[in-house]
Amino acid sequence: MKICLIGEYSGNLDEGMRNIAFYFAEELSKLHEVLRLDVKKIFLRDSWKRPKNFDPQIIHYVPGPTIKSFVLLKILSLYCRNIRTVMSAMRPYFCFLSARLIPFFKPNLMLTQSYETEMMLKNLGCQTEFLPCGVDVKRFIPVTTKTKGKFKEKYGVNKGKFVILHVGSIKKGRNIQLLEKLQQGSNQVVIVGAKSTGVDQERRQQLEKSGCLVWTNYFERIEEIYALSDCYVFPTIPKRDLMGRSISDSIEMPLSVLEAMACDLPIISTRFGALPRVFDEGKGLIYADKDEDFLWALEKIKNGIQVENRERILPYSWENIAKKLERIYSDLISKP
Repeated sequence: MKICLIGEYSGNLDEGMRNIAFYFAEELSKLHEVLRLDVKKIFLRDSWKRPKNFDPQIIHYVPGPTIKSFVLLKILSLYCRNIRTVMSAMRPYFCFLSARLIPFFKPNLMLTQSYETEMMLKNLGCQTEFLPCGVDVKRFIPVTTKTKGKFKEKYGVNKGKFVILHVGSIKKGRNIQLLEKLQQGSNQVVIVGAKSTGVDQERRQQLEKSGCLVWTNYFERIEEIYALSDCYVFPTIPKRDLMGRSISDSIEMPLSVLEAMACDLPIISTRFGALPRVFDEGKGLIYADKDEDFLWALEKIKNGIQVENRERILPYSWENIAKKLERIYSDLISKP
């Protein structure tokens, strides 16, 4: 197949949708012709020539979606004849007016993650299919206690501390202020924030004041930070717009949670996005509905629980996700 993938391909891989576009392109390129079109350069004259000359069968818009992405993909579908258009809906947000425009600009297929987004798009007349995120299971792996200690020493973390990790944007909307409550006793909270998505400096100062370690530099070997950790926490709670629809500061199947699972870390998370759709509670995954639940779950983990997160995440390798995406593309092309 000839596939044009629109995504962010410049800068560090420190943000979810940027990682997803990268891994889609890497895996699909093994068997297909793939044109990577950078969304930040899409309005340059040469960028419009590239898909036209490439003559793709599929154009897939990965980041978003927003009403701008719907309009852009519609224009490309008119510009490049005889193609099928696909859009990922990993972090949707539409105001009431823009949502009413979607039926006129909808692509051939929307790839969804949470049930809520799936139903919203179906109600707007979109054809949908579920596609989860993936994880690099060869890069993110469990380590021995000895190796964990070496990485703690390498990064200057007290070996006697129980390390609680969170990876993601340092913003109030992600509810990371909860981590201040976990920074107590023998616990050491480590937060790795992405500069590319912006840093709330006031929030950062409050976290550091409570004793949390907050790192915003880019870690090329982020897997080592997971390896030095003893537990992963994802505290983000979806917000609601005026229409009652959820909006969030994270993709609906957070890559950081999947990466922590691949490292076989015990995880405490809110029932965020697609997570409860894909993973039942138990075997090292605990869902928390309020702040007190996080504290209770943390004590439960420190007292010892059975963890089988690595086993549960293996079906979601990027290789397997790419194979599912290939089948989706093929089915779409075969339709009249």
